[in-house]
Amino acid sequence: MTPEEFQLINECVGGHRKPYYYFRDKYALELARLLCEEREEIKIRDLKRSRFAFLLNKEPVKKIVSQTGRDTLTSNDVDTNEYNSHGKGFWYTISRWGEFKPHRNDGYYQTSRPGLNLVLQLNFDEDHNRFYNQLIKPDKDDHPFAYTSHPVLISGEYTLSWARLDISLETGEVLIEEIQNDWLREAMRILSMLEEWDRDGRDVSRYWVLERSSLRALRKYIHDVLKPYLKVWDEAMLNLAIQFCKKELGLNGIYYHTYESGKYLKGYSDYSLPPRSIYTSLPRKFGFAETGEAPEFIRKEKYLRKKLRRRSVNWFRLLL
Repeated sequence: MTPEEFQLINECVGGHRKPYYYFRDKYALELARLLCEEREEIKIRDLKRSRFAFLLNKEPVKKIVSQTGRDTLTSNDVDTNEYNSHGKGFWYTISRWGEFKPHRNDGYYQTSRPGLNLVLQLNFDEDHNRFYNQLIKPDKDDHPFAYTSHPVLISGEYTLSWARLDISLETGEVLIEEIQNDWLREAMRILSMLEEWDRDGRDVSRYWVLERSSLRALRKYIHDVLKPYLKVWDEAMLNLAIQFCKKELGLNGIYYHTYESGKYLKGYSDYSLPPRSIYTSLPRKFGFAETGEAPEFIRKEKYLRKKLRRRSVNWFRLLL
């Protein structure tokens, strides 16, 4: 996207943090609500015959269908606000990534086309932050599980995960470039390493992460505080991206990279390939369908047109 597009979006919907409640499988309610809003109401039998039939097997949707006792669903039936108390009270913020040049961005930014990405940052809830500060006792500017070379917050807010979005206001499309999480992966890696050192009789207290903490506190933080996030972070992040694009920006063309299209267009090195599941099972879980047609704004890019002629790749698209 262009700097002007980012600036316009940021002025309209950015500028401060916003609340975002999430619990496991809430995305099913959110998708069902979007389907109802597109059609005013949706018949249960039609939903069963569609690629969104899986929604009826999710507990939050099953409960609503049972309560209504009708053969249709409306957006009023699927009001997610009353369920927010069941979830974690995350916060989300907006940032930017990349640089705008008339030529291909280098591999550092890993954007599909030259230009900026809008970044949606999903930040931890206040309960997490309290326990994190009590148990890990981080230095003000030094947080052991955050990669500050990535688009994350570590001052006031701690970013759990983020999504990078390439948006075209001209075509009304968005390409979800990536969904990523450093914090959980790095915390698990450090704990595994220190426990192995401890078993070998090494003095783990010398490791910098434990300068203000202890191995016991690290275990408690990861097992008691962090583990619940492992089950929901990816679906919470993708759901936020979809809701933001539909509700805040009014975009109808929502695309998501397949593993192959992302690897081909973003210039990944073989040693830094992302988890395949993030670009296969996760979008399918939300009802994305594969298509051979790239987003229009990608096809308009001369550099990418030539590249896509040399190799055909598929994309995921969410058709509601």
